[in-house]
Amino acid sequence: MINIIRGTTNDFNLNIEDESGEQYTLQAGEKIIFGVKENAENSDYNIVKTLTSADIVDGICTIKLTPADTAQLAFGRYYFDVGLQTADGDYYMIVPCDEFYICKAITAKEAT
Repeated sequence: MINIIRGTTNDFNLNIEDESGEQYTLQAGEKIIFGVKENAENSDYNIVKTLTSADIVDGICTIKLTPADTAQLAFGRYYFDVGLQTADGDYYMIVPCDEFYICKAITAKEAT
């Protein structure tokens, strides 16, 4: 489950391992896809981020959400997952469907 405050910056690190537990290195043409939908049956994403090998640092994928990614979304429950698409078009689920909550802020930035 992921909880985030609407309109804030959020970074999520993802370490990908192969079947033997070794760190997996993305190959040319492969990509990681992070998707968020209000309803898992929807065809359109509310948020989608695609990472390639150029986005991976020391084997860690960092999914970066900017304030604009969530600023217009309604508060409440959404769903997300993370997949790996190979250059051949195969698709592997890295993180299966889970809940993604857009929350209201309780505190606010103070004036300086």
